[in-house]
Amino acid sequence: MATTRQIAANRRNAIKSTGPKSRAGKQRVRNNALKHGLAASRPRELGSGIEDLLREFAGDTTDPIALEFARDAALAQFDLADIRMVRAAWIQRAYIFGFTERPGQHPDDIKRMLASPNWYELFNPSTTMPPAGPERLAEAVRRALPETAKLQRYEARAIACRDRAICALISRGLKK
Repeated sequence: MATTRQIAANRRNAIKSTGPKSRAGKQRVRNNALKHGLAASRPRELGSGIEDLLREFAGDTTDPIALEFARDAALAQFDLADIRMVRAAWIQRAYIFGFTERPGQHPDDIKRMLASPNWYELFNPSTTMPPAGPERLAEAVRRALPETAKLQRYEARAIACRDRAICALISRGLKK
């Protein structure tokens, strides 16, 4: 059981961690959840693709528990496909534009633009990226790496969910 001193300390710390207070801080974090949408839960209604994958995992069974495990595995597999698509899009954006965010999307971009006499060179990929070819792709991957590293958490979660569901299906005696 917590002591009165611990409870008081917890309350003092809670006051400090309530999120941004200034208008600029609130504006900065406003779209955090919308950056890639991978944290959003998928609706339980099944599209035809998810339904097909569910049937592939579950086979001919009519066992509702096995179907639920198969549904979880199918949803996790679709989450993995989404993650891979986002990763490829970030690399493609870096390949084409030289960066993963659009100019002006990040507050530091405006500061850099105003501080540089040749601000157009900051956003011109031909001046900051190698010409088309393997070197440009390698540079695009390097520039997209900070963003793609953030996907690791979502990917690990989807893989674990899929693997748990498949292990549960196997333990129920189904093939896949």
